[in-house]
Amino acid sequence: MATDRPSTAATSRSSFAALYGSRTMLVLLVLGFAGGVPNVLVTTVAQAWTSSAGWSVTAIGALGFCTLPYALKFLWAPIVDGTSLPLFGRLGRRRGWLVVSQSLALLALVALSLWGPVPTDPAPGIEWTPGEFAAATLHNRIFFALLCAAAFFSATQDIVADAFRTESLAPTELGAGASTFVSGYRIAFVVLGAGVLLVAEAITWRFATLGAALAMGLGVVATLSAREPELASGTRPMLTESLVQPVARFYAAWGGRVLLLAAFVLLFKLPDQLATNITTPLLMKGLAYSAESIGWVRQAFGFAMTIVGAAAGGWMVARLGIIRCLWIFGLAHSVSIAGFLALAIAYGATVHATPAVAPPVWALMPAIALENIVIGMVTSGFVAFLMSICDRRYTATQYALLTALMAAGNAVAGGMSGAVAEALDYPGFLVVAMLAGIPGLLLIPFVKPPAAAL
Repeated sequence: MATDRPSTAATSRSSFAALYGSRTMLVLLVLGFAGGVPNVLVTTVAQAWTSSAGWSVTAIGALGFCTLPYALKFLWAPIVDGTSLPLFGRLGRRRGWLVVSQSLALLALVALSLWGPVPTDPAPGIEWTPGEFAAATLHNRIFFALLCAAAFFSATQDIVADAFRTESLAPTELGAGASTFVSGYRIAFVVLGAGVLLVAEAITWRFATLGAALAMGLGVVATLSAREPELASGTRPMLTESLVQPVARFYAAWGGRVLLLAAFVLLFKLPDQLATNITTPLLMKGLAYSAESIGWVRQAFGFAMTIVGAAAGGWMVARLGIIRCLWIFGLAHSVSIAGFLALAIAYGATVHATPAVAPPVWALMPAIALENIVIGMVTSGFVAFLMSICDRRYTATQYALLTALMAAGNAVAGGMSGAVAEALDYPGFLVVAMLAGIPGLLLIPFVKPPAAAL
């Protein structure tokens, strides 16, 4: 029987297009990309560049401290959230802060790409004068400071972008908006993280990173073309309501176990936090892989494996439950480092010398696949756990505090990893990273959420 009613499939396509094809979603996609640009340059690209420049493993590991602003951004978030910038009043409160933070991040990224790192030690057979050593040290300290500045302005952009996203979307659009924003962020990591490493040796690191830094300008364009979200009606919550009360609710629900919970959040991902900062110098300095090979295998192929792991992890959490999956993922987390340990032992990787010839690329792929699949699974399970213990009345604040605690652990552990690797050499360090998963596993029995926390 003929009917004028549109088909279900056509209606679904129309609804999908209306939801994801809006101007707001396009803006969020670009804002997510702009959030990923400084993050990938401060972490992945900086590690590879300094490895290529001849930095010591200790110095490369110390780059992890540059990510502290991402952990501490909650300290200045109330200022950003509650004030408008006087000279940018015409743009509105959110867009004003976005343009300023994006512009300053862009300037910091351009400056660090033009400045670049220099070797921390002279080449074999060459001795530096005290003046040359002092000049190299000062040069690299300025490079480190520029990385910290870029991370600070990037973290500030994240604060505003989160608020802008929430205020610009209707309740029914929040899920689509979040996925669109995260997609833009991931695109930046894949395109720029892999892209810079693929072309750096051909066009120089400075030009490669400068091109990536200029991509930050897309965020400014998106902000200027966006609409300022309308202010929500009503007064803003008092400090006791917005910060003190969520913390008090945590303590009321967990009691004395709240310290065990904090320790678990800090320690559960410790194997990855230790190993991540050292993986790039291990591959480039210890095993002589080229930046191009790492770009293809670790960034592009590794990203695909992370997606596989995240999907598998989400499915397992739904089938087996969060706590059981924490046991499984925690054990797998430590085991996944064995791939790099096998490479380091088989090919004699050491912090003291770089081999003349790299192992075949195919030898690297199983280690990268195992690492990234497990990281995807661990992230799915751990995020599900963090979400499950948040009080629904204070989800945003409690989740932000938990992730800040995790990020602080990541920055400190990552920053110290280079010194540990220098002292123990790569195989010894990787064994320590594997064993570092034990404390987190031992804490799992103590962090089952109480009924009051749900």
